[in-house]
Amino acid sequence: MSQYLEGQTHQLAEALQEHGFTAANVTALGQNSNGVLDQIKLILLGLATVIQACLKLALDKVFNPSEFIGSDWKIWKGPADGDGLEGDEDCVPEPDVVDFEQIVMETHLQGKETSVHGEEKMRRARASQNKQLAGKAFLALWNNWLACKNAGKPEDSILERLRKSGKIGNVIYFFGLALRSPVGSRLVLCLYFYGEGWNWSCHWLDGHWGAGSPSVALASVKAQS
Repeated sequence: MSQYLEGQTHQLAEALQEHGFTAANVTALGQNSNGVLDQIKLILLGLATVIQACLKLALDKVFNPSEFIGSDWKIWKGPADGDGLEGDEDCVPEPDVVDFEQIVMETHLQGKETSVHGEEKMRRARASQNKQLAGKAFLALWNNWLACKNAGKPEDSILERLRKSGKIGNVIYFFGLALRSPVGSRLVLCLYFYGEGWNWSCHWLDGHWGAGSPSVALASVKAQS
């Protein structure tokens, strides 16, 4: 039998919801995951303070498809209905540094849609007020994951911190960049969690995308307010 009053539990539930706690977060609290309740108690007693983990990464390396994926892979050039070999590169500009605390995941579904064609999803993504992330962000996250994994601390990677906090799921797509495969298909980069770690892949745009395939974007100031 709980010693807490019903009003106290309601007050706590409302406060958690108001501050953006997800169902997964509440479950983790109830299970005292990683000793979180012990840490909270120390903070309430004034015996500890919170130092927020830094989720910033420098986007200082350019993504080169032929080096990362294989020969004859390129950044798509020109319009989506062209051959991808001539025109401007289909890639959005990216900032020098990204604070991944400020990202949002977007499905680009509208109304009662359960799926959307990949090229229409791309069009909506590029029209979003949020800034789509592309190859440099993909590469920074992947290299950070590899570095932490090789150091024996995969849980310290930005990807794992985001996943365990519930900010991202097990898959994220990068709609700020369109790739051209050796056979002329249009694809986007993907990072996905499987088994005990993160992996990368490319996904064809010529297909339908549902809510389980979100693209990652940097939230605009307007969107955050």
